[in-house]
Amino acid sequence: MRLIHKVPFSASEVEDYRQLVFDNLTRGLRYLLDAMEDMDLKISGENLGHGDLIDGVRDIRDGEAFPIDYYEPLKALWNDPNVQKAWERGNEAALPEKCVHSITRGSIASS
Repeated sequence: MRLIHKVPFSASEVEDYRQLVFDNLTRGLRYLLDAMEDMDLKISGENLGHGDLIDGVRDIRDGEAFPIDYYEPLKALWNDPNVQKAWERGNEAALPEKCVHSITRGSIASS
């Protein structure tokens, strides 16, 4: 509604949303990777190390840029054939709504 009515976001709100986007991308992908275990799906061999990176993610701080070292691993995991199969079966895993929204609308899907 704020965008429709041209009510700007404060700098603090923009920062909060920016941090939330990173959290939703990484945590949402972690939920999907966890759900893959129940679906008997595994990450492709070349992407195994990327799963460990997602496990060790930390929140970004105020003013901190998105960690560039997550870009390629997030993109590679999203493009992994078994991750895509799990995504297609997401209704079986009852993935949280924020996960669904973040992954499909986030930078991973558009890359």
